[in-house]
Amino acid sequence: MPPPQTITHWRTCIWNIWRHPSSIKHHHMFSTIAIKEWRMVLRNHAMVAALLSALLLSGIASIGSRITLQEEQREREAANREFRRQWEQLQTNDPHGAAHFGTYIFKPLTALSGFDRGLDPVTGSTLRIEAHIQHHTATPPLSPADVYLRFGELTPATVLQLFFPLLIFFLCFNSYAQERSSGTLRLMMIQGTNKGTIMWSKTIVYQCIVAGTMLLSLLLYLPVIFKAASPLRILLLLMGYLCYSSIFVIIGIWVSAVARNARQALLWLCSIWLIWNVIAPRLTTAAGAALHPLPSQYALQQKIDQAIKTGIDGNDPREARTARLLHETLRQYQVADVSQLPVNFNAIRLQADEDYAQQVYNKYAKATDSIIRLQNSINQYAMLADPYLAIRSLSMALCGTDYDHQFYFDTEVRQYRNTFIHRLNQAMIYDREPPADLYYNMPVFHFEPPAISSTLSRQWLPLASLLLWIGVSISLLNSVARHAPTE
Repeated sequence: MPPPQTITHWRTCIWNIWRHPSSIKHHHMFSTIAIKEWRMVLRNHAMVAALLSALLLSGIASIGSRITLQEEQREREAANREFRRQWEQLQTNDPHGAAHFGTYIFKPLTALSGFDRGLDPVTGSTLRIEAHIQHHTATPPLSPADVYLRFGELTPATVLQLFFPLLIFFLCFNSYAQERSSGTLRLMMIQGTNKGTIMWSKTIVYQCIVAGTMLLSLLLYLPVIFKAASPLRILLLLMGYLCYSSIFVIIGIWVSAVARNARQALLWLCSIWLIWNVIAPRLTTAAGAALHPLPSQYALQQKIDQAIKTGIDGNDPREARTARLLHETLRQYQVADVSQLPVNFNAIRLQADEDYAQQVYNKYAKATDSIIRLQNSINQYAMLADPYLAIRSLSMALCGTDYDHQFYFDTEVRQYRNTFIHRLNQAMIYDREPPADLYYNMPVFHFEPPAISSTLSRQWLPLASLLLWIGVSISLLNSVARHAPTE
């Protein structure tokens, strides 16, 4: 005998159906329209060819990204081992000379670095550590082919952000206009359905098609992601792209309903894609660079060198700082001459110069960072009007290839460099002969990216933009469902 809860449930269902028999008909029409739309997509050879082309393009991007990621990972691991071997086997009795010999640090790759390259091709991934000189992250040289690549590298993220919206618009531009022009729209409404049911049935079908195509296109890359990436990052990334695709599906159905014919709908949708995905990103970037220009690297280095030489405020030259340091050191050890010091004053001076240079560098690095963030703020506010900018920012952040991750990496490397040079100078202060294992025991740089909570706290605006556009597109579709013409 079934439990009482089950009996009560079925009684409620039967009672509701008896009181509202139209709900069965409404549900039947919903599924009928969805099945009919699916069959129309399968019969349209152009749409099938477009879906297969999207799968092929995504497959090429996924395979290429996997190969590139694996090659770069092998190269960086081999370079790290080689530079570490050179450092551990370094033969010199002068720790300061070893500091000038220096070493190299390579930004670690994540499992999602190949999915969305972000700013990595621009910011670089290699940084040299050396005494007295604060090197910048080395950027790769511009290859001749890069001049002609206006959409960046072909990665899974590029395909999903740029080419999938075009596919979606190509699928949806004729969805409602065809029903109206062929006369089937009036037939369906005579049978008891309404325009809202028709539009939402088509929306669900096309969203399922797009979601299935997206997941199929990522099958070649998902093993790499699930192997090392955080499940939470993967889930958020997939939800972000599904939300992004839903916006274009709903907008595509809406334009198909408000346009006079399919040709006009296609023209409008192509214009929307051109504005959102091509023109707006370049305009916002150009506006940020024009409103908040960055100084050239040469001019910035000139200011840093001048500040080290004459002082941060311009009134504290290096010679005066050295004289004060000597006076304080002699007074600390209560001796009258530098030759009577029990420590190596040259090493003390070298470390003092390093500390002062770091203060100068921090001052100009902070000023440069503030300018870059002002430039990025133009893009951030433009996200509210452009979902492409929102998904691009969210994708880079979740993949660890945005500016915040690069700034965090640069900060960690600077701290490691200061500790690195400090230990070498300290070995000269009290020991005339450095320990035999000094270079072997130098700590290895280890980088841990920011936590996912920290990343999401800085991505509230892209998330808000995607949710805003989901709400706006749903409101537009519901509105046109009440006022769209039937002929």
